[in-house]
Amino acid sequence: MANTYITEVVSVTTTGSSVLVFASGAKTIVRDVMIYAKGGAATVSVLYDDRTTDAIVAKESLAADDTWRPFTTPLAMPTAHELKVNTSAEITVLITYVEFD
Repeated sequence: MANTYITEVVSVTTTGSSVLVFASGAKTIVRDVMIYAKGGAATVSVLYDDRTTDAIVAKESLAADDTWRPFTTPLAMPTAHELKVNTSAEITVLITYVEFD
């Protein structure tokens, strides 16, 4: 049984609407999410979509070149659940997750 640790970087340039940054597969735990405000201040909302509704789970105003971790503990995600962001400026999202065999 081998677990796979994966890190993805997603650049978000769309402002004012929710943008998908992660969709879970089977047996997935998101270990860490880090958001970086590229060169400009940004207000960022992180949304969790459980296939019925998008709920804002965290919101932060970031200074230029600031980073933010919206989750303090790992997040178990059932199949096809999603993390989205809504931002007022360009950001980069770094996601580290584990897929279990």
